Amino acid sequence: MFRSFLRRSRQPAAALLIPWLSFFLADVLIYAFTDVTGWCSLAFSAVWAGIFSGFLFILPRLAARIVFMLLYYLSVVYAILQTGYFQIFGKFLWLKDLLYLRDGAEFAGSVFSFLSPGFVAASVLLLLWGIAACRLYPKTSCSRMKFLAVSCCVITAVSLLPYLLNVSCSEDNNNLGLGTDYYAGKSLRRAYTLMYDAKKVYSLCGLYQTAGRDIAIHLMQPLLPGNQAEETAQLASIESFFDDYQSEAEPNAMTGRFTGKNVILVLMESADDWAINETDAPTITRMMREGINFTNMYTPLYGSVRTFNTEFTMNTGVFSPTDGNLTFTYCGNDFSESLPNLFRKAGYSANAFHYNSPTFYSRGIMDPAMGYENYICYADYTEHGNMFSQDLNEDTFVLTNDALREQLLCEQPFFNFVISRNAHMPYSSQDSVSRYAMEKYPQYEGVDTCEEVGYYYAKINLLDDFFAQLIDELEQADLLENTVIVGVTDHYSYSMKDQERVLELSDVPVELMVEKTPCFIWSADMEQPVTVDKTCNTSDILPTLLNLFSMETDYRYIGQDVFNPDYDGYVIFSDGNWITDEVVYENGSITHTFYDGAEADVDINAMNELAQRYIETSNLILESDYYAQ
Repeated sequence: MFRSFLRRSRQPAAALLIPWLSFFLADVLIYAFTDVTGWCSLAFSAVWAGIFSGFLFILPRLAARIVFMLLYYLSVVYAILQTGYFQIFGKFLWLKDLLYLRDGAEFAGSVFSFLSPGFVAASVLLLLWGIAACRLYPKTSCSRMKFLAVSCCVITAVSLLPYLLNVSCSEDNNNLGLGTDYYAGKSLRRAYTLMYDAKKVYSLCGLYQTAGRDIAIHLMQPLLPGNQAEETAQLASIESFFDDYQSEAEPNAMTGRFTGKNVILVLMESADDWAINETDAPTITRMMREGINFTNMYTPLYGSVRTFNTEFTMNTGVFSPTDGNLTFTYCGNDFSESLPNLFRKAGYSANAFHYNSPTFYSRGIMDPAMGYENYICYADYTEHGNMFSQDLNEDTFVLTNDALREQLLCEQPFFNFVISRNAHMPYSSQDSVSRYAMEKYPQYEGVDTCEEVGYYYAKINLLDDFFAQLIDELEQADLLENTVIVGVTDHYSYSMKDQERVLELSDVPVELMVEKTPCFIWSADMEQPVTVDKTCNTSDILPTLLNLFSMETDYRYIGQDVFNPDYDGYVIFSDGNWITDEVVYENGSITHTFYDGAEADVDINAMNELAQRYIETSNLILESDYYAQ
């Protein structure tokens, strides 16, 4: 009798243990042959293996075997694909990415050269184990107690999942700023919610939880009737905006002016127009005088951070959201329409360069999301890995460091993005870069009644040094004649404490015009300079560059090519204020006119309607992932 009892008790135990071990081993494969660390992913998979085993336990033996084989081999094949993909590309994939595997079918024969022998052997053993486990699966009788026991197990397991997620994301509790665009990329919970990085999500919650969210978020959610109806309405609104306000782009006098040339796009941190002159910024002033000079370029603030808003807009043609969402929320969007992606499609390489950590503004995630191959941090090329500890011209470091310079001025063709920093706040003796700048340019000490102004001028000179050295390096590399330099300012000098003095130096008739910033495009072979006096804004930079480089695209943008004669030019601010070539419109009234009779030449109601739809459309482009359609 005792032996009979043991035999009967071993059957339920085996019926639970065999499938549990099988499902768990599928995840162990990924854990063993990738660089994922930590125990949380395995803990999640152990729980899910228990859920699957409990479900099988209540089925008749034949049904249990069939379902087991189906679930097991789906799990194992998926685990093998994920691990193999990681060993080749260093990242994980989403289920929808499997649609593109056929594109690489012709290279299937070379895949095994990337895979470790241990992984191949383990994969074969797992495939064979499924057959053995199915044959070992015992017959168990169905009873009410079985249902009750399994129910208790499943309830316990499911209750563990939220707890495990909180544990796996507990590191967020030690980090500040995760709710802003500054450090959003460091948030583990946001990675799980937004599902923008398959490897990061897997590291948090393992194979089964990741696959389940992948199916729910990426495959099922878009098919829900409510989502489809909303998406259809959003796309219709966007298309209506384009149809109403943009004529089809036609070739113009500047079309293809720089076709085939390399590009270095420079974000000129805090470079205000009142500081750019022959004395304080001779190189920049020369480039503006010799190249294409945009005298009425505005960089309006959308979202909550000025610098990254300009970076994002000039690269993607879309402003940061004004609806309370972070720009980072849309890091998983399709940015096929971006400058780096379009230039890469044309055969260019594209990389972003900056001194700061990849976590700041989440550039390490956002720049690749926008289309750059890499975000290259200068600190990785210093002895101590810390740029803050060095009093040096941080912008020219990309030119003085051999390894960085080789990547910046690489084999043609290239589209590289350099984010400057030297003119960044603060402007005082408490700042190491300010001290360095003043030591190099002591003539600015006490130059103004406002102490900040002297330090600001000295820092602008450091920015100018970068452009001077960049031209020299391009010439030495025999790249000068074939490279276009684009300079765009992220914002005016709003970070100076004495804003009254900034307004005085800006010498603008109304405060809104302080948002006007320098912008130029320079090429050494330009025979005639071009001055663009048309009012334009950050969103116009992308379509203008596409025209200058003859980049053909079917995409439409909220901004327009400034050389399009049908584009009148304007800047629309996120609060609905706007500036045209005729007037400045603020808070319901015209506050400044640019010439006599200008008020009669502008349709205020039409511009207000345009402003409202312009802002709405920019938000909808992000919300609907418009360029993925």
